[in-house]
This record gives sequence, C-alpha cells and structure tokens, in this order.
Amino acid sequence: MTDQTSPTPQPSEPTPPSMGQATSTGLDPQLAGLLCYILGLVTGVIFFLIEKTNSVVRFHAAQSIVVSLAMFALAIGLGILNVILGAISWTLGSLFSLLMMLVWLAAFILWIVLMIKGYSGEKWKLPVLGDWAERLAGSG
Repeated sequence: MTDQTSPTPQPSEPTPPSMGQATSTGLDPQLAGLLCYILGLVTGVIFFLIEKTNSVVRFHAAQSIVVSLAMFALAIGLGILNVILGAISWTLGSLFSLLMMLVWLAAFILWIVLMIKGYSGEKWKLPVLGDWAERLAGSG
C-alpha cells in the first residue's frame, strides 16, 4: 500500500513593498513602473507629475528622469569628443566611434533592465543616479 499524502501548499511570493498600493493613475503599479522608462524623459516626467500615492512608481519616474538627463549629457560630451578626435586624426575618430557604439549598446541594455525592474516592482537603485532619484522622488 502506498502512502498518498496531499502536497503541502507552497507559500506565495511576497509582494514588493508599496507595489500593493494603488496608483493615482489607476494603472497597475507594475505596468506604471515599466511605463516610467518606456519613453525616457517624457514618460518619467509625466508619471512624476501625476503619481502621488505609490512611492515605488514615483521612484521609477524620478530615476527615469535622472537617467535620461545623464544619457543626454553623455551623448553631448561623447559627440563633442568624437568631433575633436576626428579632427585630430581620422583613425582616432573612427576608433572612438566604435567605443561609442559599445557605450550605446550598454545604455540600451540598461534601459531594458530598468524596464524589467520597474515591471517587477523592485526598487532597483543605480549607483549615484539612484540616490539622486530617491531624493527627487521624496521631495515631490
């Protein structure tokens, strides 16, 4: 005779903090976290201005703003440096252009990761930029 015992129920995954809170937009908090990053600065500012109740969504909106502004500044700086290096030497300009492609690939991967983390409800802070975003989100 075999022992047939019922399997014990597995505990459900805990809900991330503040993701259970409703958003003032009426959207699912996970979807709102993802949408904060989808168009960078544009959706970051929109969600930052309209989200008042969910601290995690507000943080993701603030981080989207800060990261977008940092990427804009990086693009200007690298573009100027590329022109200068290209004027000095065609080879230097070409090599720097290849390096810039790797930087933009890394930025694209970061954007995808931020959207995934926003959708997961995890308050994933980037070094330095995440601290600035946290202060910005708390000040609004």
